[in-house]
Amino acid sequence: MIATLIRRSARTFTSLLSTAAAAGAVLTAAAGSLAPALPISVQVQRGGDDLAAHIRGLSAPEARERAMAACRISRMRGTDVTTAREALLALLGDGEEVEGRLCREWGNWRGGRERTSSPGREAAIAIERVGDGALEPLLDVLDDGTPTARENAALALGLLESSLALDALGDAARDDQAEAVRAQAAWAMGMIESSAALDTLERVLQDDSPLVREQAAWALGMIEASAAVPALIRAMDDANQGVREEAAWALGMIEAADAVPGLQRALRDESADVREQAAWALGMIESADGVEPLVGALRDEDADVREQAAWGLGMIESSTAVAGLLEALRDEDAEVRKQAAWALGMIEDGAAVEGLMAALEDEDVEVRKQVLWALTRCIEGDDVELDYAALAEKLRRALLGGGRG
Repeated sequence: MIATLIRRSARTFTSLLSTAAAAGAVLTAAAGSLAPALPISVQVQRGGDDLAAHIRGLSAPEARERAMAACRISRMRGTDVTTAREALLALLGDGEEVEGRLCREWGNWRGGRERTSSPGREAAIAIERVGDGALEPLLDVLDDGTPTARENAALALGLLESSLALDALGDAARDDQAEAVRAQAAWAMGMIESSAALDTLERVLQDDSPLVREQAAWALGMIEASAAVPALIRAMDDANQGVREEAAWALGMIEAADAVPGLQRALRDESADVREQAAWALGMIESADGVEPLVGALRDEDADVREQAAWGLGMIESSTAVAGLLEALRDEDAEVRKQAAWALGMIEDGAAVEGLMAALEDEDVEVRKQVLWALTRCIEGDDVELDYAALAEKLRRALLGGGRG
């Protein structure tokens, strides 16, 4: 089981009625199986701050008790947990599965399917609290521990984010016999975010395992180096959907203009997830060359792809997208309509006013709110002649929740 962080999603959009939030809507915390993840709310009791008791708990007979002890150590903020180092290191090889969420959930960008942990995984998370004093022992485990211990050592090294671990992680990502270790080592290199890892990660991007290739693509996106673009463009043709999706995400993170043709092709991928991620990436790159294919994607069979295409067009802010976005205001999916309204507001073209006024009668109140925000921006941003009496009546109906009846 690869411990990953949830990468920022391809599908987080703007807050309503907020230009600042719109500008920051590119990604939420929150991707492939390989994205880094935020810790979620803890569902266990802390059990006090008795470090000695928690250290004893690391050798409890039940796996859940051992995992919970490590979890509690990881949550002892403001406490020196150095004395727990040896016991935590010894626990790294404990891969006994524990059901349920513990201190943190390490999911994946396809919906956080992982709902289990292990004492070794929780120990890897906790040992980050030891700091640099854990670095050398972790490198020793990565070199000659059991496969489970090596995997968890790679997780811990990624959380430490020390460039001193790059060489050892690179060796593990290339050469370890265990797929899970290679994948976790690639993930850790992404967490460190050093361009010194580029050559190794490009090699790992050709690994026999799709899981390892996904992690490598994600890691290259985290580093955000333009030198990785050619390898990532090639990865857009990978036979595995997850690798293609991660490569698209990485190209968006790098904002690589020379990736636009490949991302345009990806809008025709057989996988809706890949198409959606490609639409997001084109929005991140903000190239005018992305407008036409994104307008075409507004007619995709998948609503999530259409929604993301509208977001991408809003990021590019090209008036040539107005006609397609006005059509999207009549989409059967309310989220698509709302995103189209946001995009029209970002473009601020007076040509959208008439269509936006009609959309004030949308049956969905959230769409009407977004339309109102967009309408005010388009009116302010262009010299527009209006029938103010008709506008006032539409606004009254929209604000009172009239919609289409």
